[in-house]
Amino acid sequence: MFRIIILLLFTNLFFMLHSTGDISKYINMKYSFLSYSMIFVLFFLTIAEGIRWYFSDKKKHDEQDDCGCDSGHCHHDHQSDKNKKPKGKKVKRCLSYAIVIIPALSGVLLPVATLDSKLVDAKGFQFPALEDGNDKYGMHQVLNPDMSQFMGKDAFLDLVTKESKSYKPKEHITLTDEDYLKGLEVIYNYQGDFTGKKITINGFSYNGPNLNKNQIFLLRFGIIHCIADSGAFGMMVQFPNDVQIPNDQWYQVTGKLETVYYQPFKSKVPVLKVTNYKTISKPKDPYVYRNSFN
Repeated sequence: MFRIIILLLFTNLFFMLHSTGDISKYINMKYSFLSYSMIFVLFFLTIAEGIRWYFSDKKKHDEQDDCGCDSGHCHHDHQSDKNKKPKGKKVKRCLSYAIVIIPALSGVLLPVATLDSKLVDAKGFQFPALEDGNDKYGMHQVLNPDMSQFMGKDAFLDLVTKESKSYKPKEHITLTDEDYLKGLEVIYNYQGDFTGKKITINGFSYNGPNLNKNQIFLLRFGIIHCIADSGAFGMMVQFPNDVQIPNDQWYQVTGKLETVYYQPFKSKVPVLKVTNYKTISKPKDPYVYRNSFN
């Protein structure tokens, strides 16, 4: 019976994630067909487990009837026979069920949190060690979406070179939800080719370390494959005058691209010198995804 309950909980979890659209906060939606298929797989497993449990229970009743006596005059302790499992096994069984049930219940009962500036602070705002190429901070990335971690350096350079051809001729580049990560990749890898060009970008504000009073970072959380490899991607934004902008305020910003040496990263990064900006509502889906590797 417990197995049926567990399977029902997970079936309901995947169904709710897809029906509400919250599945997009966990995985890249190009893989959504995999999690969607799990609804049907788990549903059929639930039915199969229900059938197995029904016949197993029926068999126990049949064996009880075959002992040749009714419950009032039988000298066999059937209830005792059922519960002859050692206590250690019972404890292990309860723990194993609890370990499985807790995430299923938490996924259904707890609200889905949207990643924001608090997570950037919690993970730390730094690049991996650039000097030796070691990924010191795991899969956590900031500002520059570096796909070379997923496909190798040579393949990545070929990809960025190919993708840059559609951006370099443009004098005004607008990074949309669909090409946000791809466009940032190109800009970060060919900063010199985009100096002086107009860029429009959306994102939430983040007051990073060692910024001037007229500077903030404009970021969006990007998902490559799933939430585990997400990063806070975007660029530095510089206003004409000093500003006081709280974290997590959403803006659309247009400006001319320049480069600046940013001490915490010990490298040059793009900076968008603002010519026009406005506050916008938080998008229905605040995340962006890497949907193309070709």
